[in-house]
Amino acid sequence: MMRRLRADDPFELPPVGATVALERVCAICEHYGLEDLWRKIEADPPAKAFASDGCTGWVDSWNGISIYPACFLHDLKYWAGYPGEEVERLIADAELMVDVACLLGGTGMAETMFHGVRLGGHEAFRQPFSWGFGRNGA
Repeated sequence: MMRRLRADDPFELPPVGATVALERVCAICEHYGLEDLWRKIEADPPAKAFASDGCTGWVDSWNGISIYPACFLHDLKYWAGYPGEEVERLIADAELMVDVACLLGGTGMAETMFHGVRLGGHEAFRQPFSWGFGRNGA
């Protein structure tokens, strides 16, 4: 079961832009309860190495609270996505919203970010941050 993010979680994620080895991806998935995501990655690793760009086109912290962990996990889900997985993408976007809300203790920023990723993250845009970016060669 996925763990909700907390601002006081001491688990350290790789920095923005760092390439993350599959062994580290496994440990991250294990820590956050993302067993299904890890099974998907392990069974068919994306061709492109994983690196998070943080909160794409947005801020990685708000009022002194880092929201980078929420964006990192969201990037991981987008990286591993397959074309046409609309429901999985919606779930990833909703989980980003919940994670940001949990970290910040409110919903305003979380809802704004949800709408942003719903508009800009579709695989059809084939951007380096679009759904399935680890598989589509963008």
